[in-house]
Amino acid sequence: MLFDLHNDFPTRFFNADYCSYIPKNSNKVTAVIWTSEFADDAVSKVNGITGRLSAIKDVPIAIEDIGFLADGEKFKLFDFSRYLYCSLTWNYNTAFAGGALDDGRLTGLGKSAIRIIEDRGCYIDLAHLNKTSFYDVLDCAKNVLCSHTGFNGHPRSLDGQQINALVARNAVIGLCTVRAFTDAHSAQEFANVIDAFVQKYGCDCLALGTDFNGSDDIPDDINDYDKLLSVRDILYRRGYDRQSVDKIFFDNANILYKKER
Repeated sequence: MLFDLHNDFPTRFFNADYCSYIPKNSNKVTAVIWTSEFADDAVSKVNGITGRLSAIKDVPIAIEDIGFLADGEKFKLFDFSRYLYCSLTWNYNTAFAGGALDDGRLTGLGKSAIRIIEDRGCYIDLAHLNKTSFYDVLDCAKNVLCSHTGFNGHPRSLDGQQINALVARNAVIGLCTVRAFTDAHSAQEFANVIDAFVQKYGCDCLALGTDFNGSDDIPDDINDYDKLLSVRDILYRRGYDRQSVDKIFFDNANILYKKER
């Protein structure tokens, strides 16, 4: 059983039957619409994908980078209630905030967007913000998460101070499988990353946000859900109890998903 907070399959398979990707088992997969990959007509494409996915029972949907809604302040009329979370940027600055590989910060427009997004019951995703924007958003947003990240010093990763700030707010942190953000080159090393986090911060905020279909820089032995579930067995062998492993692999993300916002 697994809950993935971040899978880019609707964008990667945009011209195919992306709805067929959704696993027909107990795994829950958040369908992330990665708008930076849309050269034009993003609003229509996002609405089309959302409509198709919404017709499937109990599929969490999210948007990565709402920058396409800045022009003409389209965000003011956009229906964010359909989404579990949205991010203000991808890796680069938008009219809303500063991206992880850029030097901008949260703008007045970004603050307005946060208010509207949260009023619609949608979380703010901090995963692609630079540190300045990360703390700017924490100062004014109530409902936040970090959907897919690592902890190794990469600009897309969280440092200890950021983790502490999120844990203090009981915010969920999704660990991704991307080698560049975790330095994990195998299932055993991925388990090491989980273990190091739990030893320092506990297991009540950690979840999975694989970034499947958003990156190919993923170890071969955890690059699909069946393989990733093998990490549970590694943690059991290291002395983890079922309740703790369930929290990381499913419960923490599911509580966030089911929570009334």
